[in-house]
Amino acid sequence: MTKKLLYIIGASALFAACSAGPQTGISGNIKGAAGEMIYLERFVNNRAVATDSALIAEDGSFSIVPQQGMDLNFYQLKIDDERRLVFLSDSTEALHVTADSEDIRTTLQFSGSRHSQLLDEFQDAIRPLEMQLIDLRKISQDAGKSQEERSQAFQQQVDLQNEKRSIALKFIEDNSTSPASLAALNELNLKQDLDKYKKVADDLKTSFGHSYYYKMVTSQIDNAGKQQAAGGQQQAPKNSKYTTGMDAPDIAMSDPDGNVMKLSDLRGKVVMIDFWASWCGPCRRENPNVVKAYEKYNPKGFEIFSVSLDKDVERWKAAIAQDGLLWPNHVSDLQGWKNAASQAYGVSSIPHTILVGRDGKIVATHLRGAQLEAKLAELFES
Repeated sequence: MTKKLLYIIGASALFAACSAGPQTGISGNIKGAAGEMIYLERFVNNRAVATDSALIAEDGSFSIVPQQGMDLNFYQLKIDDERRLVFLSDSTEALHVTADSEDIRTTLQFSGSRHSQLLDEFQDAIRPLEMQLIDLRKISQDAGKSQEERSQAFQQQVDLQNEKRSIALKFIEDNSTSPASLAALNELNLKQDLDKYKKVADDLKTSFGHSYYYKMVTSQIDNAGKQQAAGGQQQAPKNSKYTTGMDAPDIAMSDPDGNVMKLSDLRGKVVMIDFWASWCGPCRRENPNVVKAYEKYNPKGFEIFSVSLDKDVERWKAAIAQDGLLWPNHVSDLQGWKNAASQAYGVSSIPHTILVGRDGKIVATHLRGAQLEAKLAELFES
């Protein structure tokens, strides 16, 4: 039995599958949730789809027997957006869950799932480091701190990232035949750790070769191999400091009324960071496509975080109104090309977009027009 289970996991580790045997069901007890519904959700192309549900009894107990068998895969139990957990199991296991509804992250315990236990052990190892990183990022981005303090915080972040990498490497070495090792790949660099990617792919090929995530990983490996074969002569596109698979650095900046807005406040949604400016003709011409995408996919969990490279607040506000940019997340420090967020992301030309998944990792960049529509359709409608 483990102490905690992964609370939210992103696209990078939500897909695996293999054959399973007779259905045994899922049971549990969620204290403080009597009378509420709990849903079993399956992941389809990185989108959670509810397939079964149960009413939580007065004593907190519940039992779900899925209508269809569960292949070995990542699944989610969800009460609401704030109370959900991901587990890794199949129909041959009798998963049992217990937790306190008021603090599901730290009180949750489960038994009956070996792969879930491995996944949880890995998350337990890196979670404290993640919390430290959040605090250090705040310090390194705090203009009120001295340059020395911010530089020290940045170096500490580097040290913690290296520590996370070491934990991931050890976990993969010990557990490469478990789908839980897919989560550990998130902490590695494809170019630097290509051999580990290949090891995991080789060891999971038989049991997970047909899964969505496995195909994503092998596609990344194939692309890396092609780049190596080409001798690395391909020129990187502009604005490529942060690319697919990387964590999107937080942005904290003021809106036109002076209220500080944070990218991290939108965690759990698919977010497009849109670098633009009122004086940028291509940006203004692209805005109708962005508005169309927002209107279509916002009800499904899509948000836009617009970062303006303006210097004049009135021109900025006027452009927002004229182009009908109806989302609330508009920020700028009115420093033009010296905008802190654009410099942090390495943006050298606009318009530029970065699509961030629900887990805070970048899923695509350089999306415009039909490309943006196609990617959003893949994420929300597949």
